[in-house]
Amino acid sequence: MRCAGKLRARGVPATSSLAKGCARAQFRHRDVSVEAAQKKGGRGGGGQGQQKSPFLKKRLRLRKSSDGVSHLGSSLKSRGNRPFPGPPKGQGPPLRVLPVGGLGEIGMNCMLIGHEDRYIMLDAGLMFPDFAEIGMQKVLPDTSFLHQWKDLIEAVVITHGHEDHIGALAWVVPGLDPATPIYATKFVMNLVERRMKEYNLWQPHRFKTFEVGSKFPVGPFELESFRVTHSIPDCIGCILRSESGTIVHTGDWRIEEKPVDGDEFDRATLEKIGQEGATLLMSDSTNVLSPGRTTSESDVGVALANRMAQHHGKGRIIATQFASNINRLGMLKKAADACGRKLAFAGPSIAQYLDACNKAGRAPFDPSELLDIEEAIEGYDSNKLVIVTTGSQAEPRAALNLAAFGASPFLKIQPEDLILYSAKVIPGNESRVMKMMNNLAGYGCEIAMGRGENLHTSGHAYQEEQKEILKMVNPDNFLPVHGEYAFLQHHANMAEQECGIRNTNVIRNGQMIGFGAKRNGKQVGDLGSLSKVVGNVKLFSFYNDGGKGTGTSEQMQLYERIKIAQEGIVFTNVEVKNRVQGPPAQARGKTRASRQREVPTGIQVNLRITARALWIDEGKLISEMNRFVKTRLRDMPVTSSLNEIEKIVSEELRRCCKSHNNKRPEVIVMAHDAGVGGMSSGSGGASRGGRRSNPASQGGGRAAAAQGGGQRGQRLAQGGRQSRENPRENPPSGDKLSKEEVDRIEWP
Repeated sequence: MRCAGKLRARGVPATSSLAKGCARAQFRHRDVSVEAAQKKGGRGGGGQGQQKSPFLKKRLRLRKSSDGVSHLGSSLKSRGNRPFPGPPKGQGPPLRVLPVGGLGEIGMNCMLIGHEDRYIMLDAGLMFPDFAEIGMQKVLPDTSFLHQWKDLIEAVVITHGHEDHIGALAWVVPGLDPATPIYATKFVMNLVERRMKEYNLWQPHRFKTFEVGSKFPVGPFELESFRVTHSIPDCIGCILRSESGTIVHTGDWRIEEKPVDGDEFDRATLEKIGQEGATLLMSDSTNVLSPGRTTSESDVGVALANRMAQHHGKGRIIATQFASNINRLGMLKKAADACGRKLAFAGPSIAQYLDACNKAGRAPFDPSELLDIEEAIEGYDSNKLVIVTTGSQAEPRAALNLAAFGASPFLKIQPEDLILYSAKVIPGNESRVMKMMNNLAGYGCEIAMGRGENLHTSGHAYQEEQKEILKMVNPDNFLPVHGEYAFLQHHANMAEQECGIRNTNVIRNGQMIGFGAKRNGKQVGDLGSLSKVVGNVKLFSFYNDGGKGTGTSEQMQLYERIKIAQEGIVFTNVEVKNRVQGPPAQARGKTRASRQREVPTGIQVNLRITARALWIDEGKLISEMNRFVKTRLRDMPVTSSLNEIEKIVSEELRRCCKSHNNKRPEVIVMAHDAGVGGMSSGSGGASRGGRRSNPASQGGGRAAAAQGGGQRGQRLAQGGRQSRENPRENPPSGDKLSKEEVDRIEWP
């Protein structure tokens, strides 16, 4: 209905009874529409049959990141023939757990759980890199190990949709057997489907959905899921039953006493398991150091509404939160409605989570009620607008961070804005988040953040909640998971000292622990015999650079990245003008010592030195480098090989940098004869190979520089030892190489 606009066009005042009646009719019409949509698709009007809102259509363009293989890099290549940890086949404790990630770290949750020699995988998450892992965007579990032993893995079960539980699926799934099924709830599967399509890996027959609370066979177990509350919808814990005992895994959880979506933590199922008896309980340790209990999401909603009400009539409100926290999004929408404001989103990740929720019938509101961000900023009353943005962790390309540095194409911070920080600063992000906040404050806007504002609550249980579950399940064995090693140790101590659980264990990634049959009244002896570490395997982390580069830390050259960032790098092109190939004719037949005395010295060169990420003292360092190198080369015989010249130049450059500014930069030297490569052609000496300061790379092959126009010279590739003992020199300009020599060239 557009009657209000038509009345204004006819000159009818907005305060007239006719206009007010039209507004009431529109409000009733909206309520009826939302109610009908909810009946059709569940909460918020979602569901498979509902047409996607224009807001979601505009922001859900699928970006293809791979053809299904190109993103894998070396992640599936063998790292040696690593035996599967554990006892020989048919022997040892029947119940086994092998963490591949998530123990001793935050994120990258991935675990193998088995009965005898059959296993399932629980979650396949990634971890976000820290500041030392320069240029990396994802840290992945050891997919090469999983690929090597794919025949033992019969299924994958996903507990919820956070990146630290589903983010590595694009690398894990290609490494598994093509028939291995992947199980998840509907909302989580919607997220997984989009991710798999992005990497061209979606196979509908492999990806299977189930309802929370359902029971079904999976690998060697019967799986029963139970609902847990967290900071994202459709989270489950798992009960894995077998003839040898029962394993309970909580997933990520906290106890929400007043759930805003109506989904309560399933205490009843855990109480029943406590009465039946559980062989093993594994529980989330993320917040084990926090005393008390978590606050309710409803309380956060009240705090958001109060803060919005205090800013009534003063300007825009910009809220930032974790994109996956759909319930928080619902609270923001409810608070905005109460304050007479409309909601607009900035950031595609929010739209993706909302779309997945909408398809599953779990959206907290109808997405069609959202304003388009460009339209909202350009023409909407700022006093009636709430903008929800990504960027709570100051991610470089997130909307709020771009706006803080004046780089956003549409979001410009104003002095009258109110910033609501409805999130937690993840450890490791403190400095960049505060830098973003300082920039925002520089615009003169008001910022609400911190514990006192009560604008955020954690999705992970605090100590009192953890004690409640430990006492409720009362397992024979307890294994803390998901957290730093200190968190795991504290959780185990708390279970033993305060909850009466006598058999606790703390292990690391790569350690397999086995558990015997459930205790009974006839069992006597050492309780520690019920569980023991039965094997160990060395695991590697893989890194992805955000594109198609995936490999180990060595393959992604993380050490060199750090060294260059800290010490700098120096490139040097050396054009040798007077080098003579081999001894003079009159010296042939004489002894080596006498030949060396008769060979003239004084290598003449043209140098082109470039330094990056290094203080050059307004050019003084470059001048010093030239002086150091040319002074040393005066004493070198003119028959010196190019390898020897590169070695001497590299040593002098490092010595000069150590003397001038106490730095040890990475040094790359490329030497060639005049007229053969580099500067003689005026091309700037772009060559490949050369001598580097890293000993591991000094023995590599070398090839000559590519010319900018004219002749193209090249040097045969050769190993470092061979080149020092019996160097192959560049052929004189104009000489032709044989076909075999051409085939051995390492072309750029």
